[in-house]
Amino acid sequence: MKKILLATSALVMVAGAASAEVTLSGSGRFGIVYTDDGTTSDTALSYRMRVNVDASTETDSGVKFGGRIRMQYSNGDTNDLDDIDGPRGAAQLNAAMLYAETSGFRFEIGNVNTAFDSLATLYNAELGFISSTTGSYSLFSYDSYTSSPYGPTQIDRVGLFASYSTGNLVARVSYIDYDQTVSTDSEETGISLDYTAGAYKIGFGYVTDAGGTADYDVWALLGEYALNDMTNVGLQYIAEDGAENDATLTLYGNTKLASGIGLGAFISGVDSDVVYANDYAIGLGANYDIGGATIAGTIQKGFDDQTYADLGINFSF
Repeated sequence: MKKILLATSALVMVAGAASAEVTLSGSGRFGIVYTDDGTTSDTALSYRMRVNVDASTETDSGVKFGGRIRMQYSNGDTNDLDDIDGPRGAAQLNAAMLYAETSGFRFEIGNVNTAFDSLATLYNAELGFISSTTGSYSLFSYDSYTSSPYGPTQIDRVGLFASYSTGNLVARVSYIDYDQTVSTDSEETGISLDYTAGAYKIGFGYVTDAGGTADYDVWALLGEYALNDMTNVGLQYIAEDGAENDATLTLYGNTKLASGIGLGAFISGVDSDVVYANDYAIGLGANYDIGGATIAGTIQKGFDDQTYADLGINFSF
């Protein structure tokens, strides 16, 4: 009888495993980063390793349930704490995100994606192996899916996210409560829309109390046009209602040549209540696909008159 029970238990475990899926994916990058603020300059090696653990299962009715936990290390991270030695550098697991999706609808809870951060073309002005920009969104703060652990004051943090896709339209809404046990903290709420019409992409996003900062709002109006399968140009207007009232207008473009070399560039202007060293930011970048990995680099000048450059390799698995 005991053998029959053991065999039955084994069959149940195998059957359960067959209906579920657990996958590993991630990315890596390494290279050189140079910065110069006009007074001091610095050249440093930069590297990062990221591994995503995704698990999902699907019900008989077609509803998919799943979750993600990410482990990541970037050189310079000091999230790991030791009672004796204090902060140390180590790979860290982040907070979990759980989700359910069916028929174009997706719901997330926990360490969620956010509506504003999910805008389809928000990051298309980024350049280099680290994928960064000194223009565009660089002056603004808002929340996103968090790759590192929450801080000690956010152990009771929770986020909610919902999106619905139908045809060429995607609508999203998100909410983050940074401490469920406190009723007086500021909570970030965001919405966004993306619409595709042939070669055109249009996006709009708005977030209030962005990053948990009271009375600080950010919004964006984005547009992009694909000249062909290899080339696109875009325009971004991003603004805030806060202490500085920054607003940036960014023109960018990306193209892939027949040789496999990719080129990109952006130029951003800023209007603000504060005085920046430059009223513009500009960047040029190039990349080359070597099959399974990409060599990429950029040189940029920011609103603070800082020069930024990087060169390295990134890859996904």
